Amino acid sequence: MNLTEDDLSRLWIGAFRYYCGRMTISTHSFCNSIIVNWSQIPDQAKEVIKRDLLEEIKRDDRDREQNREHKALGHDIDSKMWREVFAAIDNPN
Repeated sequence: MNLTEDDLSRLWIGAFRYYCGRMTISTHSFCNSIIVNWSQIPDQAKEVIKRDLLEEIKRDDRDREQNREHKALGHDIDSKMWREVFAAIDNPN
């Protein structure tokens, strides 16, 4: 069985949505996978991941401004990693 581009898009989007906001070392591994594999991720998934991550960064900023206990992107170290992902995918060259 070969995966179609739609299959791969769903896998990347699903994994992204699962990991976003989690606070484990595996989240950091997934973030690195996004950065390393960005050029090979289907365009549809790229658009969704980039759009959703930008929205989560905005929510995380609001959570931090309001000093909420739970923050959209997790602990400081997790938020930092997601922001590194966004920087890498926003300017992939």
